[in-house]
Amino acid sequence: MPNLSFRIDSVRAERYYFETVHQLNINMNIMFGKPEKKDKNFLIGFVIKIDCIPPTASIDIKGLVIVTPINQDEYTRLGEEFGKGMVPYPLTVAIYSYTLPIIALLSRELGIPPPIQLPIQQSRHEKSTDYHL
Repeated sequence: MPNLSFRIDSVRAERYYFETVHQLNINMNIMFGKPEKKDKNFLIGFVIKIDCIPPTASIDIKGLVIVTPINQDEYTRLGEEFGKGMVPYPLTVAIYSYTLPIIALLSRELGIPPPIQLPIQQSRHEKSTDYHL
């Protein structure tokens, strides 16, 4: 069960126009950089991008998550998982959970509803790792 530390590097929120919109669709994307090894940690950059359709507002959050394994076996297992090029679903949920209060505050200030749906898990039968915040 690795420990997680977060660093938010950049926050951008913009409202394009204030006209009444009858139907608003909100798209949220979480993009990850390639995991890097530093000492006994893994550094993974992320960008969360929230856009509205029609283009009413947008929010971008850029940050870094530091994954610290507890022991050598966990370090090896995480290295194999990150080597496959996919970020484990529990880590995606942890990043979303950490940034959700920021997203909710910015959404409220922009006058749009916050995207509160959890990211969709791609594969439910894979063995997952739990993370500590």
